[in-house]
Amino acid sequence: MVKFHATRWATISALVVTGSVCGCTTTHKPTFRMHVINADSPYEAATAMDVNGDGKLDIWCGAHWYEAPKWSKHFIREVTATHGYHDDFAAMPVDVDGDGRTDIVTATWFSKKVAWIHNTGDSEKPLKEYHIAETGNNETAVLVDINGDGQPDVLPNIFRDKAAWYEFQRDPAAPGGARWIEHPLPVELASAGIGAGDITGNGLTDVVGWHGWAEQTDEPNRPWIWHADFDLDDPGIPIIVDDVDGDGLADLVWGIGHDYGFYWLEQGRDVDGRRTWSKHEIDRSWSQGHVVLAGDLTGDGQNEYVTGKRWHAHNGRDPGGEDPRCLYAYSFDRDSRRWTRHTIQEAGPAGIGIYATLADIDDDGDLDLVVGGKSGLYLFENLRIP
Repeated sequence: MVKFHATRWATISALVVTGSVCGCTTTHKPTFRMHVINADSPYEAATAMDVNGDGKLDIWCGAHWYEAPKWSKHFIREVTATHGYHDDFAAMPVDVDGDGRTDIVTATWFSKKVAWIHNTGDSEKPLKEYHIAETGNNETAVLVDINGDGQPDVLPNIFRDKAAWYEFQRDPAAPGGARWIEHPLPVELASAGIGAGDITGNGLTDVVGWHGWAEQTDEPNRPWIWHADFDLDDPGIPIIVDDVDGDGLADLVWGIGHDYGFYWLEQGRDVDGRRTWSKHEIDRSWSQGHVVLAGDLTGDGQNEYVTGKRWHAHNGRDPGGEDPRCLYAYSFDRDSRRWTRHTIQEAGPAGIGIYATLADIDDDGDLDLVVGGKSGLYLFENLRIP
């Protein structure tokens, strides 16, 4: 296992205010406007999709969807409440059955399954859920094209005993019109934290977990190769795979899901050309960074990384669980190798839940943020001027 090399970043310039705890820089100039969709919504997975086919992105969260542009609420289905949680831990939009309407794939902790909800286009009737697989406890899941066929696949964060990804094929004879195929992954991935991306640079999608990463081979029947290269210390989901520093090698960005800490893991090469990993601290001033999203918020061609506190991830029992809620976007300057923290919200009502979404909700050419959680459902409008 490669030893980590930790660094803490200094301030970028005198034009920004340095946080008293964070080693990166902080700007307090607002770039987002908050819209309250439903302050009483308790569901932790939220996404954006055109539910009714009118060409506008609506918001889907838990037992309801909210119709754009006035955000009128419609019932979807019952979602079971257990021990302060609602058993709906993912909201992955994809047209499963090929009828032209976007459906939702969910993953659950308490009922230990992945399933999909068929969008019939009828906003007046509850929607039907179709079974995909019994998996064990799922903290959430990600939607990613694992096999490179141009169709998204489902990668759940199965917590114990097994790891797998799920491919669907349209089949009128199957329940709901889709047949699902389970593909095994190395069991070492069966723990908190999951992500996917091309680690090797060979064009194939690899899978990242808490204790290392699984390399996909170019032979369909050959098992994935496990690399126990690192330990990410209880990561949230997703672990972002992205070339942060622009050197052509994929790096990792993640938050500690149930403690303080937001980090990136830099991929490099030693003098013999062997892969190395160096851990860098971005921010340790807030806790429960369970979700990280990557997207170009400013239009400069480089990703920012959006994250924040998952409010009451363990019902307030985590370190910092009762600290004020916060949402941030982080940008990396590749020349100075320093981070800037941009405030989306501090000490406000919103947490980021367990599944959030970046999407151009208002169709103005930039990415907005949709977050749900035990603290409610909110839309943060990106105010960037094109």
